[in-house]
Amino acid sequence: MNSRAWLNYFLQTCRYLEDQSKCEGEQWTEFLRKVVDVVGDKLNCIVIRSRPKSTPKGYLDMFAFYLDKSDYDLQIGISDHEDPFALPMAVIELENSLDINKIAYCLWKTICVRAPIRVLICYQKNMDKKSSLAEHLENIIWQRSLMRDDKGDLLVIIGNDKKGESSWEDYLSVFEWRSNRLEKIEGLEW
Repeated sequence: MNSRAWLNYFLQTCRYLEDQSKCEGEQWTEFLRKVVDVVGDKLNCIVIRSRPKSTPKGYLDMFAFYLDKSDYDLQIGISDHEDPFALPMAVIELENSLDINKIAYCLWKTICVRAPIRVLICYQKNMDKKSSLAEHLENIIWQRSLMRDDKGDLLVIIGNDKKGESSWEDYLSVFEWRSNRLEKIEGLEW
C-alpha cells in the first residue's frame, strides 16, 4: 500500500460520510475518527486510536495507527492477552490547533514513526495561510533533514478552520512529500 491508495480511500470515505461532516470542534474530530475507521476496514487493518483524554498522553501519542490484520493476528510466542509487536502500515496525526508550532511538532512526531505511510491533518484559516503553512513545514523538513533517506510516504492535509458549506476540494488541500519537497496534489477526484 502507498499513500495515494490511502488518500483515495480517505477522499471516498469523506464523500460517503459527507452528511456527517458539517460540524466543528470535537464533533469534527469524531467525524475524522469514523473516516479513519472506515479506511482501516477497506485496507484490512486494525485501527488503534489515541487514548481518551483522561489517560496521560505519551510522548508520541498519535491520532491513529493502522496495523495489518494479518500482522496483528500473528501470535508467535505471545499469550492471548498480550498485543503482538507489529509495525504500523500507516500513522495519522490530527492537530486541531491553528498554532504553527503545535502543527510543526505534530509533523515531527509523525515523521518519527517508522511506517510506510504517514499523514498529518491540520487546519489554517484561508488558502494563503494553508500555502504558508505548507512552506513552513517544508522548510522544517529540509532544515532538520527529517526525510533524508526515508523510504516512507508523507501526506500533509490542510483544511480551512471550518468545513461549513465548502466543497471538499475548497476545504482540503493535500500536499505530498515528493522530489524533496511538499508538492500540492492537483486534480484529486473528490
